[in-house]
Amino acid sequence: MARLRIAIAELSHETNSFSSVPVDLAFIERCGIARGAAVLEQARDTATVLAGFIDAAAELGLELLPLFSVWITPAGKVTREAYETLVAELLAGIEHAQPLDGILLSLHGAMVAEHVSDGDGELLRRLRELVGPRVPIVAVLDLHANISSLMVEQANILLGYHAYPHVDQRERGRQAGQLLFRLLRGNVRPTAVLVKPPMLPTSQRMTTDRPPMRTLLDRAEAMEDDPRVLDVTIAGGFPPADVPEAGLSILVTTDGDPALARQLADELAALAWELRHGFLGGVATWDEAAAAIRAIERGPLVLVDIADNPWTGGPGDSVELLRFLLRQEARPAALALVRDPEVVASCCQAGVRATMDVLLGGKTDNLHGPPLAVRGVVRLLSDGRYVNAGPMHAGVTVDLGRTVVLEVEGIAVIVTERAESPIDLNVFRSHGIEPTEQRILALKGKGHFRAAFEPIAERVVLVEGPGITGSDLTRLPFRNIRRPIWPLDLA
Repeated sequence: MARLRIAIAELSHETNSFSSVPVDLAFIERCGIARGAAVLEQARDTATVLAGFIDAAAELGLELLPLFSVWITPAGKVTREAYETLVAELLAGIEHAQPLDGILLSLHGAMVAEHVSDGDGELLRRLRELVGPRVPIVAVLDLHANISSLMVEQANILLGYHAYPHVDQRERGRQAGQLLFRLLRGNVRPTAVLVKPPMLPTSQRMTTDRPPMRTLLDRAEAMEDDPRVLDVTIAGGFPPADVPEAGLSILVTTDGDPALARQLADELAALAWELRHGFLGGVATWDEAAAAIRAIERGPLVLVDIADNPWTGGPGDSVELLRFLLRQEARPAALALVRDPEVVASCCQAGVRATMDVLLGGKTDNLHGPPLAVRGVVRLLSDGRYVNAGPMHAGVTVDLGRTVVLEVEGIAVIVTERAESPIDLNVFRSHGIEPTEQRILALKGKGHFRAAFEPIAERVVLVEGPGITGSDLTRLPFRNIRRPIWPLDLA
């Protein structure tokens, strides 16, 4: 029997509508695009959705036809040219790969283009128009997807991550491949129901090892024990996408039982509403953070600014963490990261051991605090490339661009050309800094850092400087989200 031919691709972007950094073709090229066989080579043995597709193919004897893979660092809207170019490449690849038995996609679910508010839904619509109803489409979405009715209508099956930090990506990719195989064999008839309660939670309290998400997922996973239920996905949503679909989504997929799917989705939506206030809070004041620093015994205290998180679309160039740490006495300390290509270029020209007077950070816009004048010593220059140890994105290569370790009054500041959220201990170790020996580790992030940093931390403290990625949604001038919506309008 001939092997089933399955096209696979990844096109993932989480769009912050309030970011001043457009995602154009040059931006995407800097993020890196793998094509053809390189998709499999790059993904193999990594903790990613594509690796899960590879696992399923090996297990079930599927023939994978890789098209392209691009994970675009969260930023502003995708330009019309970039969106149309990528979608056209995907459609051309699908057409060239015919005949196909099925399609597996790794998407995000919160992509917004200049001319398309539901970037993932429109991509799926065009793909369905091309292949028709015969070829099944199964896609894996991020836990922070803004799932739309259009996405559900155009795909045969959508399933999202169950973990935040996203340490289950490979397993969810594998499950997607298994569900596609069952669908192709005629063993299941997927029927999905999407319910979106009027909730716009932010993600600092969305981690899945603690309430309220743990409570919701426990109920969802109990529902999945029913053989009639193929998948239950709870997507917390991504508020700064500023689209009507933004917010929490409950998606239940059953085997030909829409009434059961509706019943379970409504039950979970009611529970989410009941638990909604658990998504609030979790952020310390700067004074509380200072008290926490004074109280630590050995450290490290992991101090995280959630308002300039690159993986939520922040520019990564806020220096509020450094400004704060310079007023504290606890050393040694290390900070990852400040994006400032101008300072990197100056330090590279001056060389290691040079003493530099620089105006650091605060250059992208006026939303993340002003620059900071500092004097520092260049301790290390690097190409900014390292491989994650995990558990999240284990085996994935990170490229920060040219990178400098600038020591400022005993604080090792990692200054980069590119903005990425530091989710792995190797962001420090690859730059000569042992994280376990620091009293303070300062990060830009929201929740993904917890997978690697929480196990070594004496304490974790979240703070919120100026910026567009924090928990205070009243800072953001929304124009397109559904109204009324909690917590902005409803109690």
